[in-house]
Amino acid sequence: METGNCSDENERLYSKKLTPEKVVSILGKHGTKVSIEEAEIILQFMRKIADIAVNQYLYDKTD
Repeated sequence: METGNCSDENERLYSKKLTPEKVVSILGKHGTKVSIEEAEIILQFMRKIADIAVNQYLYDKTD
């Protein structure tokens, strides 16, 4: 199991849930202005962190 990598199918599922446009909107409501490109980078980072957290949780469960 590779840590931090999303499969193409998972990537499509993730992208349906939270789009860069939604990130721009959410952050804008809280006073943080980001571009669409920055929002895409933020989403990629969040996905990697989430994937690592899930993998770590599952790894800890097998010990």
